[in-house]
Amino acid sequence: MTESKLPKKHHYVPQFYLKGFSMDKNNLWVCNKTSSNNQNIKKLTTKTIAFENNFYTYKSIDKSKETLEDLFCQMEGLASNVIKKISDRCEINEQEKADLSIFISFLWLRTPKSKTRMNSMTTNLHEKVSRMSIAMTPNENLKEFFKKRGKNLSNKEIDDLKEFAKDEKRSKFILHIPQNYWIKEMLQLGMDIAPAFQICDWEFCVSNKPYAFITSDNPFMLLPSKPIHPFDGLGLMTDGAKKIVPLNSKICLIMHEPSKNPLNTYREVDKNYFRMINEFTYKNAQRFVFSPDEGKLTKIHKLISKS
Repeated sequence: MTESKLPKKHHYVPQFYLKGFSMDKNNLWVCNKTSSNNQNIKKLTTKTIAFENNFYTYKSIDKSKETLEDLFCQMEGLASNVIKKISDRCEINEQEKADLSIFISFLWLRTPKSKTRMNSMTTNLHEKVSRMSIAMTPNENLKEFFKKRGKNLSNKEIDDLKEFAKDEKRSKFILHIPQNYWIKEMLQLGMDIAPAFQICDWEFCVSNKPYAFITSDNPFMLLPSKPIHPFDGLGLMTDGAKKIVPLNSKICLIMHEPSKNPLNTYREVDKNYFRMINEFTYKNAQRFVFSPDEGKLTKIHKLISKS
């Protein structure tokens, strides 16, 4: 495909997935939870939400522009078939579970929130290494470095520069992360994480009412089963952490602990349960929350905004 024909509108939350939360398979109620005005809830089509222009565009080895749209399209096609089987309460085989695991892995990693998080982690790591490297470099080496650039610095001046470099309040570290780097890291991490999802026990929570669950611009959720120590943080390997993804407005997937013989089970849940999941979904969103109906979104927005 030539560069001029590459798609520019890249949906970081797939349209087929969003349509699973729509009453008419075309429109959703959208809440911008960061907005302060009264027009923060609107009815929009799935084509016009959860996208950024050229979000997955990168340069190939020959310097031509490429996107991940075709790759994601293949993943989404496989996942769509599996979610349909789950909606019909059919058994899924190991390959289908693997296909959905890959889709969920990237549903987590391909969003703007995830990109910001990954780039922030990369920047923080490079900053710590760079500051430490300057602090540990012998003065003579730094003198030689500056001498080649026409500056003769004394030991005191070198020591002052080191102190400046070490002090996060006095000096600022700026790192530009190329788009290609994020694309590569995201793809690698996505394929590494997917097998960890596949070996978990899966529980499909089916609402006893239609159009129960909502979703967001950051659909994948990690929830601890007990209070987390501030120094430990919350991650995929946290003991007892639940991996939660609303699959459509009727079914929410809960991934439990890994198992030697992982099971897939179905459980019917009531309004107290899906209200709890919807609150988590709202809080986990970066900016936008998507709902089948306006009333549900208005109620949860008011409830959480006041808390």
